[in-house]
Amino acid sequence: MVDRPLVLYGAGKLGLLAADLFARLDIPVAYALDRSSVPSARLAGRIPVFAPGAAPVADRDTHLIAVCVVTAPYQPIHDALSELGWRNVVPVYDVLEAYADRLPMGNGWFAGALGVEDRARIAGVLDRWHDDCSRAAHLQFLAWRVAREEWSFSNAPVRIDDRYFIEPVLNALGPDEAMLDAGAHHGSIIARWLTIMDGHFSAVLAVEADPCNAAHLRAWVASLPSDQAARIEVRECALAGEAGTRTFAQGMGLASRLMAGVDGEVPACRLDDLAFPATFAKLHLEGGELDALQGGAAMLRQQRPILAVTVYHNRDGLWRTAEFLMETLADYRFLMRMHGWCGTGAVIYAIPSERWRDAASTETTENARTR
Repeated sequence: MVDRPLVLYGAGKLGLLAADLFARLDIPVAYALDRSSVPSARLAGRIPVFAPGAAPVADRDTHLIAVCVVTAPYQPIHDALSELGWRNVVPVYDVLEAYADRLPMGNGWFAGALGVEDRARIAGVLDRWHDDCSRAAHLQFLAWRVAREEWSFSNAPVRIDDRYFIEPVLNALGPDEAMLDAGAHHGSIIARWLTIMDGHFSAVLAVEADPCNAAHLRAWVASLPSDQAARIEVRECALAGEAGTRTFAQGMGLASRLMAGVDGEVPACRLDDLAFPATFAKLHLEGGELDALQGGAAMLRQQRPILAVTVYHNRDGLWRTAEFLMETLADYRFLMRMHGWCGTGAVIYAIPSERWRDAASTETTENARTR
């Protein structure tokens, strides 16, 4: 809990999200620190941003500093701030989780102790990953969420910039893919998709439940070249295990999600009912991924899309989501990669064996095309 003046470290996307969430909690932020700060910089247009060494020395004993960075290891940041004299340094999610009863968000930050079933199921999943890099990612994910230990592996680095489009996925993609973006937010992943496919795709279905996000998304789609915009549909609903109406915490930007006990409501639909011929599907649903996948078992078996599914928002990511996919999808190769530190950015990839192409075969094909 915040019992002293609050300072944020990191003025990027997570810092901006944290500033918004603390404003919703009526917790003032004194200022932010960022190594890339420039004079007169403001986070969220209102919070002063300073270089770490420019903060008042007296504050370093009295203020709480919440680290809003998951694109780099936490411990070196903590140690560097400690060397500057900061005595109260914690990850920002440590603070946000303290307000879980008031804040409609969560990042699966504390998984709690593993039971006998957890251990057995995790062991089974670890055996079924396609490669050791996936096993390393899974262990790294577990280490932080269960033991609060920050593990790293030289042959399985955390890669920040290729989330959803790792090399095996890129190798498997063809020229006429149909993309399903579930949890499309403002369209940043679709924008990357358009660049990767260079206009050679058949269709995109963007599913976004938050009304504000959906409005922003539609405006962005309308700004695209007409030949691209005509192939992108925005559908305003939440994906879930059952169709109907579900309570939804909206107006939270990236953190909007299905949640019990809140006032907002949105229509919910199943993957099985979308009637969209997805060949590649990305699901980032703030903890609703397993429920959505369970509502799409028939579609997944019939259409056999490439999947990229986030698994770091709740305990489902420890083993349940992976096990469901492994049990549901026959003759697939399953991968896990970490695209952030502190257990964040964990993504499961599922690629049909008939579409799997290793780097060597891809290079041979590309060389043949060039010749």
